[in-house]
Amino acid sequence: MKFFILSRLIFILLIINSSNSDLSNLEFGNSYYYEEKYFRILSNNYDSIDPGNFWFKFKKTDKAYGIGFNAKKDFGSIILLKDWSMYNFKLTKIIFRNKCSFFNKSKKEKCDVEMWLYHTKDNGYYPPGRRIFIKQNFFIIVVPFVQSIDDNNPSNDLLFEFLNLKKYDENKNSENITPKKPVKLYQIIQNQPSYLFEGEFDKKDTLFMVFTQYHFISNSDYNRLNQIIGGTVNDADDIDIQYNKESKTYDPKIYRNMRNIDNLGQKVSLMIYSNSNYLNNILLFFIIFLI
Repeated sequence: MKFFILSRLIFILLIINSSNSDLSNLEFGNSYYYEEKYFRILSNNYDSIDPGNFWFKFKKTDKAYGIGFNAKKDFGSIILLKDWSMYNFKLTKIIFRNKCSFFNKSKKEKCDVEMWLYHTKDNGYYPPGRRIFIKQNFFIIVVPFVQSIDDNNPSNDLLFEFLNLKKYDENKNSENITPKKPVKLYQIIQNQPSYLFEGEFDKKDTLFMVFTQYHFISNSDYNRLNQIIGGTVNDADDIDIQYNKESKTYDPKIYRNMRNIDNLGQKVSLMIYSNSNYLNNILLFFIIFLI
């Protein structure tokens, strides 16, 4: 009898431990590629983060611990193609976190900071063609950032400079700090090699789309983020992508949008936000014109 009770206790502890396990320990090599589960960003209609949108510090009670921007209404929308059906999601929050929930350096994956683009589903959108109901009303795009050793590294993403992070830090996290100039998110948020997780965030059914191409954050901006946020978000996380309600097991289904898994290997993104974007667009225009 005692042995039976002890074995039951051990079983319960194992379940509790599984449900709270570190997401960064997931094996991405066990991801799946199915034609019927194909997904991609079909198009985005993001608005700029304009001056007048103020930096905001998300608290632990927000279940999205970090700093970023809260849309007055939304920051535009994105169309996700999933299972050969289209869904429209509105971008409502942009959150920078000093913890990486999906990548772990110990597994040769790189990440020091995550940018979350938090969307809510537009239930009034009627797509053309095939229509499939999905239970998720929330969609989070996760963009990894890696700390750069050198502040002068030309590969550093200038997103934080344009968003005025330095001034936000210097003014003791004042709620009156806005971007220096409009920041166009569509320049860095485009379809690219990604993983897709079907899970929960804050006990709400959520889709997570995790990019494998990372951006460099300067050492100074990395330190500023850590100082402003204060510590890490370990105790504020409320992500569960391991529990399968149908099979009642802790076996996450991780999907990828590339048949060859080697194409999802981590590498530096070419879509960094920099001063050269405008010049690149001009050059592209002249090339097209000459052709």
